Amino acid sequence: MPAKIRSDADGGERGRTTVGRSGRRRGRDAHDGRDRASRSDTAAPDAPDTDTDVDAAGPATASDAAGPAVGAVDTGAPDAAAPAGEAGDRSPTGRGGPPTDHGTDEHDTDEHDTLPGRGKQVRIGRKVRFGKSHAASASASDSDDGGAGSHDHDTLPGRARIPIGGDPDPSAHGRCARRRGRAGRRDRAAEATWIGAAELPGADPPQDPPEPSAGPDGAGAAGPERTRPSRRRLLVTAAGLGAAAGGGLIAGRLLSSEGSVPGGLPRGQPSAPVGGVTAGPSVPAGSVTRLPENLLTIYGAPGSFGEFDSGQSTVRVTEVPGWGFGPGQAAFMSAVAADGTVFVTTTPFSDDQSKLTGTDMEIEVFEPDIERFTRLVIPSTKGRLSLPRLDPIYRGVGGGDTSDVIVAPGPDGAQRVLFTSLMPYFGWNTALDGELPSVGQLRRDQQGQRWVYDQEESWTAAQLATTAPPYVAAQAFPVLGPLQPRSSRGPSSIARLPRSGHLVITQYLGKGAGGTDNGALLVVDPAGHVLAHWQYPEVRPLGIGLVVNPREVVADPTSEPDDERFVLISDVRGLDYSTQPFPIQEFSYSASRDSITPCSTAVRAVQDGSRMESAVFGADGTLYVARTKIDGLRAETVAVYPKLGRERGLVTRTPATGNWPVDTWGIANQPDYLVAGTDQGGLVRSITLDPRTGAILLAGLDGLVQVVRPAGRGTRMTFRTGQPIDVGLNMLRGPSTRYVGVRRGAVDPLRRSLWLPVNQMVLDGLPWPYPPFKLGQWLMRVDLDVLLGDD
Repeated sequence: MPAKIRSDADGGERGRTTVGRSGRRRGRDAHDGRDRASRSDTAAPDAPDTDTDVDAAGPATASDAAGPAVGAVDTGAPDAAAPAGEAGDRSPTGRGGPPTDHGTDEHDTDEHDTLPGRGKQVRIGRKVRFGKSHAASASASDSDDGGAGSHDHDTLPGRARIPIGGDPDPSAHGRCARRRGRAGRRDRAAEATWIGAAELPGADPPQDPPEPSAGPDGAGAAGPERTRPSRRRLLVTAAGLGAAAGGGLIAGRLLSSEGSVPGGLPRGQPSAPVGGVTAGPSVPAGSVTRLPENLLTIYGAPGSFGEFDSGQSTVRVTEVPGWGFGPGQAAFMSAVAADGTVFVTTTPFSDDQSKLTGTDMEIEVFEPDIERFTRLVIPSTKGRLSLPRLDPIYRGVGGGDTSDVIVAPGPDGAQRVLFTSLMPYFGWNTALDGELPSVGQLRRDQQGQRWVYDQEESWTAAQLATTAPPYVAAQAFPVLGPLQPRSSRGPSSIARLPRSGHLVITQYLGKGAGGTDNGALLVVDPAGHVLAHWQYPEVRPLGIGLVVNPREVVADPTSEPDDERFVLISDVRGLDYSTQPFPIQEFSYSASRDSITPCSTAVRAVQDGSRMESAVFGADGTLYVARTKIDGLRAETVAVYPKLGRERGLVTRTPATGNWPVDTWGIANQPDYLVAGTDQGGLVRSITLDPRTGAILLAGLDGLVQVVRPAGRGTRMTFRTGQPIDVGLNMLRGPSTRYVGVRRGAVDPLRRSLWLPVNQMVLDGLPWPYPPFKLGQWLMRVDLDVLLGDD
């Protein structure tokens, strides 16, 4: 599982660059007004609002084919009208216009250009080498392996017909030669950082890369002609993968985590299988912007509210009798039903489902109208509520987690609550104690009018396996050892597909000893019958093996029949457990063929080490992706991919064609928009949509809540970004070994509420395992009418 990352590569605050309404670039000290506006990086401001139908590219034929599924399982995408080169080679900055004549003036007599996404000027026409001078000219041998030889000019990504083999203006060649010597050393660290070789001998420590630059007029519209993905482009866009011409040594250093112990887990750095660490920076309540009256209400056990109990805050405190999570259980994901009931799943205090800290499996139920809290403990198939591991070295921990939760209509039309468990088994005797569900359901009891566990409609891994063909059951639900139940391979996320009503589930874990470490995707119907299974293929970009663990799946509400789209965000690590930037990928599910097909390759927004963290769809199919900086703790600007006709840029620019797990996996797909001002706090733990207003609601692990108001659609979108509001998590913080943060929220549009679970954890403050004990957990209500009111 991917390890928690501690990085000090970020040397300090960087100047933020935004694109104003007039298209001019402004530094972070320029006055932007109270709200910020972001415009498209791929279309001019006055571009017509037209939607063009764009078909996906042709089917893929990967050498590492995906595993079999129930029915046909494809690894490609539907046929495309656009040429593969045009669809697959979009500039990471969204600039692909016609060749530019780089003139000179009296202030700058040299020829400069910038690598995509880099503000620092570097020269075109020098060979990129590691540990050597960049002044060397291209040689004939380069062209033999795809380099910039004299007879095989390559191009910068998105820059058609601008060769890397020579200067754009031959008359300036002499001046360039005189200045290359002293400029080579200065540019060396910047180029090495871009390519992902920040640890090269003699390279300066990397700084935070600047924001992706816009075109001269702020639009940067792509030109009609693009080149196919070249070897040099893959090198340039492989940040974090150690893409080096020298190969193995550099790649090994970049992927090394130094400190792993036999068995795979890094020493002193607990893995975090569902999105990284919880601890992060926080600021005193109200220091970002004044906390509005009646905005926040926090619910919890009496006497657990820390400094909020002093009455010095505008936050309303509500003590709920009987409130209490079980020992070792922390608040996690949330969902809300039509009747206003809020459901909260649980995760261990370690923030790592492979290191459980409780004794049971439970989901919390809160009915705010009557202020009733229910700790709903899930029984095993034998009726056991407490399931400690038998081995005394684990000090009584056991049970299971509840990873994700959604509300969906049931067969009778009434709402059902579905939850998944990444770790439903932890070493007890299943013959005596039974099994816990991998996918569970709750229903509303008509007699007692309370939400109860429905064991008949919940499914263990063994029960799911009986509904699949034997070869699918062996892959999707393997038996890992003697006397062990079938493994569900870590169901970490669940989403309901809008047309068929089927459920797509991520399987975070691999097959176990002797099998792949990559996870998989699973589709089941509401009755628990396995319909499709897709094994993530082996990924080896530039020959470097990676492990892909599917973590989050989000369904597109505008999906068409038999082409139901969803996106997948995966955790990625090297073979030595070093964390790599997380990508996003678009898929299609066909109910008639029972097949899962990748439509796009796995992409990053910008090749600066940032991660795709979490996502949400707008009602019009626009995809909003919260991102995290390279340090894994701070938010990066939100990426936006609008739906243009039938497709998003994920598919049209980077389709899953050919041998995509090797050839194009992990390349950059520059978003249509990067929303300015959304990178001010800790990494975004919750990104949700208010259906009534279309506002995007962000909540960071440090307690900063921010609103983004989109306007327009397609190529004519703008965004108003409000000032972040700090909800005051510092006032809840306990001893230094405990961490307080928010998790994924849920919107109740009828009652104008955003519900945010607030958890308290130990993380690595205590050596695991330790006997289960309780920590205070809370639920916060944000009044949307107050939050979205006029500034």
